[in-house]
Amino acid sequence: MTAAASPATSQRGRDTLPRIVAAGLAGGAIDLVYASGMALANGNPIARPWQVVASGWIGREAGQGSAGVVALGLATHFGIAACMAAAYVLLARRVPVVVARPYATAVLYGLILYAVMYLGVLPLRFGVFPKWQDGRMALDVLAHVGVALAIAWAVVRTPTAINPKSATAARF
Repeated sequence: MTAAASPATSQRGRDTLPRIVAAGLAGGAIDLVYASGMALANGNPIARPWQVVASGWIGREAGQGSAGVVALGLATHFGIAACMAAAYVLLARRVPVVVARPYATAVLYGLILYAVMYLGVLPLRFGVFPKWQDGRMALDVLAHVGVALAIAWAVVRTPTAINPKSATAARF
């Protein structure tokens, strides 16, 4: 029996998508609460962050949009979170320390997510580099770390997860 056809390999392949979905939902939920809370704290409607996300698809008109636009923004948001989760899962399969120390590496991953979002995605989308605003930006960093921690938790929480103490058991 080849490694590609072994029961352990087959099981790992079957649980990849459910892990990505669960991790994407967990990370997306953390960011949903954060972004919605920040909108309310800044005097904006709770729908505003999701209209802004939807504006990537339909432009500035999204700001005037109703439930359908908000749904598009939320779907996009959770799609992005699923991509973040997929990257973490794939990294965890190849780098043993990610499984051995999921929460420590998740903090680093959260900082990377923040850097990608604020140094890449937002400037490309809106044409401006976000200015550092002390407390608010520190909260943004913490939110991205929280997203990564939720992703890590969802990936390693299942009974079929690897022993997080063993760097040699990095395959799941």
